[in-house]
Amino acid sequence: MNTLMEMIDDLIHEADVAALPEWNGIPLGRPTFTYRHPDELDAGWDRWIALHGHFNSINASHMWHRSYTHGHRQLGNHSIDQFDIDLRCAGGAHQEHRATLGLGKICSCVGDCLTQLICSTCSWHHIGTENECVEAWHDHAFPGWRSLPVLPAKLRGQMGTTKLTPKLEDWFDTNYPANLRDPGAPIITERGPYGTRHVPGYSPFGGYDLSAPQEGTPA
Repeated sequence: MNTLMEMIDDLIHEADVAALPEWNGIPLGRPTFTYRHPDELDAGWDRWIALHGHFNSINASHMWHRSYTHGHRQLGNHSIDQFDIDLRCAGGAHQEHRATLGLGKICSCVGDCLTQLICSTCSWHHIGTENECVEAWHDHAFPGWRSLPVLPAKLRGQMGTTKLTPKLEDWFDTNYPANLRDPGAPIITERGPYGTRHVPGYSPFGGYDLSAPQEGTPA
């Protein structure tokens, strides 16, 4: 039985919901895969939270939400916003599919976890894994990056640095064309078998530090 305070909270929530303006934005409670401006995705997420609250919202809503580790960034002449979506079973992000439980329950899983990167400057977007999206965004914003030489791990240093030391500057001047040393440009560094994530803001030019496997390491 609900306590008096819970009943009061429910009444306040119902009043707040009733006071919300008419919604004419993106569909709520289901994924969208066509291009949407980041402001539209933000507004849809905020509306869903206003209706249903934060509890289990990522998994239950099946809607795009901003990545907790990325904000809006302007890199060179292009913008970048990262959104994530969880399309797994609404019963819990880490539980087994309900269809496998043998209890006659129907699995509501419609997919997996996905990432979307958006360049709102160009009305461009790409959906896939995080690394796939980052690479596609660089194809869009910094064409030619795939042919860049790989910065050797010994020169980069074990932990890496965003500081452009004289030795690094000389190496980039020798190996990277001028247009791929502009503000926001990426670098490609040699990595070990585990640290293969493309890291934002870790390039000395302000862009991504993109991963390349070390020689003898499976890609």
